[in-house]
Amino acid sequence: MLQSLWSDYGEISRFTTDESFSDPLGASNSFIVKVIRPPLEVKHPRGWSSDFSHQRKLRSYQIEANFYQSWAPLCDENCRVPSLIAKQTFVEKNQALSISMIAMTDLDAAGFSHRANQLSLTQTKVVLRWLAHFHAKFLNISKAEVCKQLWPIGSYWHLATRMQEFNLMPESKLKLFAHEIDKLLNNCKYMTVIHGDAKVANFCFSADFNHVAAVDFQYVGSGIGVKDVIYLLGSCLSEKQLMHNFDILMNVYFDYLQQAISFYQPEIDPIAVCNEWRNHTDLAWADFERFLVGWAAEHPKRNQFSQDITARAIAKISNIL
Repeated sequence: MLQSLWSDYGEISRFTTDESFSDPLGASNSFIVKVIRPPLEVKHPRGWSSDFSHQRKLRSYQIEANFYQSWAPLCDENCRVPSLIAKQTFVEKNQALSISMIAMTDLDAAGFSHRANQLSLTQTKVVLRWLAHFHAKFLNISKAEVCKQLWPIGSYWHLATRMQEFNLMPESKLKLFAHEIDKLLNNCKYMTVIHGDAKVANFCFSADFNHVAAVDFQYVGSGIGVKDVIYLLGSCLSEKQLMHNFDILMNVYFDYLQQAISFYQPEIDPIAVCNEWRNHTDLAWADFERFLVGWAAEHPKRNQFSQDITARAIAKISNIL
């Protein structure tokens, strides 16, 4: 067993077998199985236990299986993800809840055996390159096509699914403008498929940290790329690193994005995409800050840098309205 799933909803394990499984980077006799076995009594680590959140989690695992089956095969070496081996849902005797299983190729065996909690600036750029290629790859997918199998709005914190947290927010300008921020983010001209939970813990690195792959696609769906980017940067860099390097790293992402759009989507103007998404970067950060205020107001990610970006976003939206 490698790890338990959030709120004890199952576990992820590695298996080995005599049979070899084909993989874009070669063959391996090890594979990963994600077993979703919801507890009969849900106990959220932060106390957020409700039927709504339970159904959201169950839906997230269905969407992850959909992603591995229909969308992962479209990813290439520039945005590496595991390959699906099999998926199955069944009900055990005397169990009130169904159990699901996703078997996939082993990224460790494919050369991505290292994990990190924090990254250097150079290592962060490797992940930004992955995100840029992933976002460019799916830039031409219609939202209707996304909605058939993935979340209509990607990211686990989006407002429509987090009203319980929203209602617990104290009155503030952020709460006042939350719905308008949500509307602006979700109605851009250029939408893509976003990872939706692009924290550093969901990336697997080569030993030299020059190559990366991603896992955990429970909240993959329609969105703008900067939602993934701001979440990544907040997860892997310190407040001091963010203060001194945020603008530099955003420029790195947009440089990669322009190149990737020109490669995957030559019919789309990369400058237009970058200009629109760049203009929404502060709003994306404020949107995540809104979630944290209601979900865990004392969370360490709610530092001065985060609050400064949020204030900038509120000032911007105040001028629009």
